[in-house]
Amino acid sequence: MNTNPDVGLHTLCYRIDLDQIGDLVVYPLTDEFLVAWEHLKQVVRARIGRDEVQPSYSALATALSAASNQPVRLFPRWDLSKRDTDRGVIALLITTGEFDPWILKTTVETFEHQSTGDQDANALAPLITSIEPKARPLTEFIDIDDATDSVAAPGWIYDAARWNLASRIAETPVCIDDHLPIRFRLDTDANLVAWEHPLSRASKNNTGHAMVQISTRIITVPGAKHLYLRLDGHVSRQPYSWNFVRNTWLDRGDPNLPITKLPVLPPYPKKGRLNPEFRGFTAEVIESCGLDPITLPPELPVLPGQVRPIGKPRKHFIGKGPGVRFLYQLGKHATKILGTPPLRYQPTAIRVQEQIAGPIPPEKLDAAIAASQAHELRIVCLYATPAVRRRMSDALAPYAASGKHLLVGASDENPVPLTERLTVVFHQNPDLLDHGTQDRTANGIAWLEPKPDTAIAVLAETDWDPDNPPENDAKHPLRRTLGEHGVVAQFINSNWTPPKPRTRTRNGVTRVVTPRDEPAIAAVRDLFRHVGVIDNRLALATVGQHLKGALDRDTILIGVHIRQHTPRRRGKAKPAKRLVIRLVAIHATANADTSWYTETYSDADGTWVPYRVGTAAYHATDVGTTAVGRARKHYQDIRDYVDQALAAFSRSRPLVVFVDAESCRGIWPGLNNDSFGHGPLPGSGLGYQDLAVIRCATGARVPRPTHRSHGAQPKDKHQPALPGSTLYEHEEGGVRSWLLAQKSRVFRSQEIGARAGALYTRWTIPENRIKYMGKDWHGLTAIEIAVARAGQWDAQQLAALTARLCHQAASWDDRTQQPTPLHLAERPDLDHPQRDEQPNDNDAPE
Repeated sequence: MNTNPDVGLHTLCYRIDLDQIGDLVVYPLTDEFLVAWEHLKQVVRARIGRDEVQPSYSALATALSAASNQPVRLFPRWDLSKRDTDRGVIALLITTGEFDPWILKTTVETFEHQSTGDQDANALAPLITSIEPKARPLTEFIDIDDATDSVAAPGWIYDAARWNLASRIAETPVCIDDHLPIRFRLDTDANLVAWEHPLSRASKNNTGHAMVQISTRIITVPGAKHLYLRLDGHVSRQPYSWNFVRNTWLDRGDPNLPITKLPVLPPYPKKGRLNPEFRGFTAEVIESCGLDPITLPPELPVLPGQVRPIGKPRKHFIGKGPGVRFLYQLGKHATKILGTPPLRYQPTAIRVQEQIAGPIPPEKLDAAIAASQAHELRIVCLYATPAVRRRMSDALAPYAASGKHLLVGASDENPVPLTERLTVVFHQNPDLLDHGTQDRTANGIAWLEPKPDTAIAVLAETDWDPDNPPENDAKHPLRRTLGEHGVVAQFINSNWTPPKPRTRTRNGVTRVVTPRDEPAIAAVRDLFRHVGVIDNRLALATVGQHLKGALDRDTILIGVHIRQHTPRRRGKAKPAKRLVIRLVAIHATANADTSWYTETYSDADGTWVPYRVGTAAYHATDVGTTAVGRARKHYQDIRDYVDQALAAFSRSRPLVVFVDAESCRGIWPGLNNDSFGHGPLPGSGLGYQDLAVIRCATGARVPRPTHRSHGAQPKDKHQPALPGSTLYEHEEGGVRSWLLAQKSRVFRSQEIGARAGALYTRWTIPENRIKYMGKDWHGLTAIEIAVARAGQWDAQQLAALTARLCHQAASWDDRTQQPTPLHLAERPDLDHPQRDEQPNDNDAPE
């Protein structure tokens, strides 16, 4: 590893000097407040007539934020430090400055009046206004472990500490390309928005508006010796209407004040709400405080105005992402303002190889089918229309061992062998595929009846319009019905228009290129993944003497996927939360010519079964379980369940367990950054020495890379040099972690518009290139790899294995955000018939 701190991979993470983190104003709430709050909840429940309806701390904090125009958070007991709870503090009201006493009193009174419907209710306000606010240094709440020097802080610190740091960055405009100052304003969520520099792009009938946004977050890295301020850039694209909008920004007119972020209720004519409204009594609080009234316009103005909704429109004239050029210059700006260098990772000798792309070659297909524990694979093409039938046959034709298109002219109900082990049969059944609430049965379809040693998979037609999705989509009940027969399925959408042929000229020769049917090709490849039919591409990517840190032992690679399923409310009833735990094991060999067997843990009988069998069974039942949940009281039950699954394996081969940092957060203390490698881990109770545990993280908890400072550099000083195949390393508090940072798939495409974010920013793109504003300017992806337990491996060898299992996908032509065992554990959950019950996060930055 390179030891020069100035050389390596630079990120948008900045070590926080605890002596300069600043103060916040604290209102400590005691038991008297809790008693009054519980009484308020009882009154509200009785008034509404529903036990699950209750006032929330966040609603009160939002009301105070709207009235005071400053960031406000109200943190419950579980977010506090032991030091505060020992003093009798049951909650903390945190803000950046003392409230005006009258504003505080009026806001809390109005909140209580509106919540209870009783204008005489006045239990909370006297308790809060009697508290003496204190400006307290944030360092009071941060502890340094004497043994490990790791930083420990209560949960609320990771939110509130952003406010002071973000305001420092906002004090000075970001200078783009040495000539264009862009001012960012703080909002009440401690993020920064380029409010005065909106982006617009017009079409014939409409104009799209957006703003560049900088998100802030306090994070640690494995070892947790320091706190870091993490920055990232986004493009917040303004929806064209209020439909599905849940939050909005509101500018009160003073450029020196934060922009208020407030929750809203979109129009809902069926319930009598014809126009958008502020949620949580915000407007009533503002009126009671005698402030200028706030309203939401029924129709959004032509130009960005005082109110700007937040959402994720499916289609927009402006693409996602601010571009790597902006992130690079944001990093320089933050380094200068904060007076500290960014967190940098050092290059290692580990490289990921060029990906193996394309479908499984016909000559490797039979070996892959045999490795999936099936003697034969039968693909049943369920179709309704001749057009989709032809698309299915064209997508399956390349798998024929003879190289001929054997499916052209094949009649229905007539099995056609493509290889010795692969057979395809067509069956037309529009009734089974139609959307609606009708009963569906696969009984009577002979090709779906189980046969010993034969795996059955269905390639099914569907008709789905993303702009007008059907109310009762057939895919979900059909997948469940097929699962009851032990059959896995994938779908091809009939609502597809072939791309127009393109002309391409090379060396003076022009030819017409007909685009491929990529959706059908991808559906077939994904169907093989459902069955567990994977060729030796994973072995080729990880095994061999030409690879540094290569896999050199037969090993069982296990992915542990955990998710809390929280269904959206249907009517008055609130469905119970359900916990999903999925485990997948890949039996890897040190032979590059071998296809690897994949299996999954069955909840039904507590055994490991072939991947397709477990996937079909999972799709045939309700998602997850209500027996255990994500609450702390169930952590030991979850740990016991995972250990029970791991205990089924022989001790003759090493086990390597992969977990996702976010989904497993808190369950195993040994996975936490501040106690990494110390405490319980998956399998640690089994007493097996040759067991390794690897934690992978992506998204907002991982440092955002901006550029590499080693190797060749662009001539344009404002254009970053981007990382490629190198694995980077960081050491903190004696703990090593690695970062696999690479150009995104969009950036690596051949389209110049996809790479425009390196040549321009959203504000400086030339008028003759304005069409590229509609492209997504994604730049770099990042995967953090940390070895919590190495077993009998070298930690860097495990990091190399993980990086290569992310870089080489099992079934498609690009990398995945998780190593293959984790990816395969998560995919059946994403495809579960009940997954649509889970609401999407419509406000997370794009």
